[in-house]
Amino acid sequence: MSSFSNNHHHPYGNGQNGFHANGNGSLGTFGNNSFGNNTEDDDEIDLFKLFGTLLRNKWTLILFVGVFSVLAAILAISQIPIYKSDGTLFISESKNRYSYAGSDLSNLLTTTYGIGVGSTIANELQIIKSRTLSEDVADSLMSKELSEAGFKYPVLWRAYPEDSTTTSIDTVAQRIRDNLSAVQVDQETDIVRIGFESPLPEEAAFVTNLVMDTYSQLSTEQNRAMATSALSFLRGERENIEDQLEQTENELEQFMDESMLIATDAQTQQLINTITTLETKKQEIRVQYVAVNSAIETYESQLDEIKPGLADQFSESVTPRLTNFQFALAELETEKLLLLANNPELEDNPDHPELKKIDQQINRVQSQIRSIAENLIDSKSSLALSFLGSETGNIGQKIIDINEKLIQLRVERSQYETQIEALDERIASFNERFEELPEDIIELARLKRDVKINEELYLLVSNQFAEMNLWERTQFGLGRPLDYAVVPKNPIKPQKKLWVLIGFLLGGILGAGFIFIREALDDSIKSSDFLKKYNVPFLGNIPDFKIIDSLDPDGKQLIQGKSVSNQLLTFLDHISPISEAYRRLRINTVYSDPDKDYKVLMVSSSAKGEGKSTIAANLAVTFAEAEKSVLVVDLDLRRPTMHKVFGENREPGLVELLFETAGFDNCIKETIAPNVDVICAGKKTPEPASVLDSQRLKTVIDKLKDKYDHIILDTAPYGIISDSASLLRLTDGIIVVARFGLTSKKELDFTLDGLKHLNANIVGLVLNAFDPKRSSDYYTNYYYYKRAYKDYYEEEKAAL
Repeated sequence: MSSFSNNHHHPYGNGQNGFHANGNGSLGTFGNNSFGNNTEDDDEIDLFKLFGTLLRNKWTLILFVGVFSVLAAILAISQIPIYKSDGTLFISESKNRYSYAGSDLSNLLTTTYGIGVGSTIANELQIIKSRTLSEDVADSLMSKELSEAGFKYPVLWRAYPEDSTTTSIDTVAQRIRDNLSAVQVDQETDIVRIGFESPLPEEAAFVTNLVMDTYSQLSTEQNRAMATSALSFLRGERENIEDQLEQTENELEQFMDESMLIATDAQTQQLINTITTLETKKQEIRVQYVAVNSAIETYESQLDEIKPGLADQFSESVTPRLTNFQFALAELETEKLLLLANNPELEDNPDHPELKKIDQQINRVQSQIRSIAENLIDSKSSLALSFLGSETGNIGQKIIDINEKLIQLRVERSQYETQIEALDERIASFNERFEELPEDIIELARLKRDVKINEELYLLVSNQFAEMNLWERTQFGLGRPLDYAVVPKNPIKPQKKLWVLIGFLLGGILGAGFIFIREALDDSIKSSDFLKKYNVPFLGNIPDFKIIDSLDPDGKQLIQGKSVSNQLLTFLDHISPISEAYRRLRINTVYSDPDKDYKVLMVSSSAKGEGKSTIAANLAVTFAEAEKSVLVVDLDLRRPTMHKVFGENREPGLVELLFETAGFDNCIKETIAPNVDVICAGKKTPEPASVLDSQRLKTVIDKLKDKYDHIILDTAPYGIISDSASLLRLTDGIIVVARFGLTSKKELDFTLDGLKHLNANIVGLVLNAFDPKRSSDYYTNYYYYKRAYKDYYEEEKAAL
């Protein structure tokens, strides 16, 4: 038998379940048990509670994190590894890098065709990722098909790795563009990094190198192709002039043999020299005209490649005003040419007044032409911007650059046409003077003129052809491979660690979301803090029975011939933390209103299974420990329990006492707990409500008050059964029991509202089966109970 001496009473402390003592020793209000309105802001987010919620549901969170991490790992392992190999290209974008000193033709063609001029790395990046280049690479791959090791490149498969049938060239080209990367290494350098991704490391390196070589070759071919038309023209011109020269030389030789005429006079020779100079200049301008015309066609084709018909959108006709200036310029240049032809000594005297005057006039006309051309460029640039609309970036700027170049070239072409026209007029006028000579002299002079012209033209065209041929052969691509790609050793995809990390984070996020949603949908009471929000005193928590590992909560023990339930823990293990919680419950009950003597206490709940009978029995034992005589009356006639707790017979009991079929001596049974008696429910009655509402019950309770210090009434759940409503008139107060994790907030609200409506004296609320590990006020309760009760009593037991 347990002793009920005060040796096992412990300090009450000032925790949330106890009371506070003021300075003069009187008892103050409970920690949070204010009867006033609660001022706590329910909408405020408590990070500690959120963390506590996650900690309480740590196994759910661990399950989510583990499952998603494993799934991510499985998914990462099941993915086909992707390898990437990188190489670097050096791309030059400096202007006029193809011209060489002393070559006017090469300078003309460089500026005319725009090789290396305005070609930015951004534009070259677009070329590297263009459809044309990818198709060339695809064609090379499909012609090779097998690698040196004998395997087929995956990019050629119809569906890798399921179907090895070779797919179409368009599909291969598209795959190359999709998996090819080309980026500038740094804004301050001309280095471009080329990379290709493939499930086969050998293919990644091979395609990367093939792209660099193809780009370099394609760039070279494009640059050299720009001179093809001009070179073809010069070749044809040289052949024609060579034939004409041979023919005129033969005719001159034959005429001189037949006519015995050998030379012409000085005046006639001067006329021949002048005509020869004009013809030579005309031929030179024709070459420049052909070069400009070819460049215009090249730029127009570039515009049409960007968007068909774009060249026509930006076509520019030279205005009449510009034509007039160009004709004036042609006249001045022809006049200068004749002045130098008639006065060769002026070649070394540029400051001659007459020559200087012509140069000044030429400069003024050229300035006017440049001004008009610049206005045209500005207006067409604005037109290009408005035409582009949503076009932005490098493509839009490229269109504007090409359009500006086209305007300049068209102005030059118009100028050459005007100069040729002006030269034709001067040559015609000199030919008219030539026809006025004597017939024999005319024929000799004509033949000498033709021979001299053809000789000068042949020399000019031969020099231009040689320069053009050399210029073409010295053209190379803008890009030069710097570092070729090597076969990678490790895949870049999938990044298994990253996948697992993503799975871990996703599992954590979804797990936390699931926990918070479940908590939000769970209406059960999981916190003593929630009970403190009511304007009703909170009497304390009763810990869950499972913290006592040595006892089965549903088991029984045979004591003094009675089968006592293990739920009567205050008698069976009075040093357990649960027993101590019941003692605190008694103290909080007694001192909740020190001026009131709770002679008759009623214990009820919102629904069944909340442990009100267990609390009533153990509360009775704690009152008895304080040397009080206590009677427990089982008034739950529908589901009586008290006889099972104390190991007594159900009959005779209250029903027999009320119907006077048994007396007090037979119905009141002494329990194994000293100073605790019990009246069991008795036999089952069909009308429990009528029995409990009878005057006989009031009379019985009144008689028992004189015999006992405290009477504890165990009633049916008030929240679902109305039987206990009539008992309120018999009690001094009611203790309402709520079970942790079972009682819903709505049920408790309904119960308290009903009791307040009946003006019941609610002593306070008790939270039964409290589990600090599952409580939302985890931090404020779990470690407190663990330190203050469980650990303390385990140490005490170990010391015994």
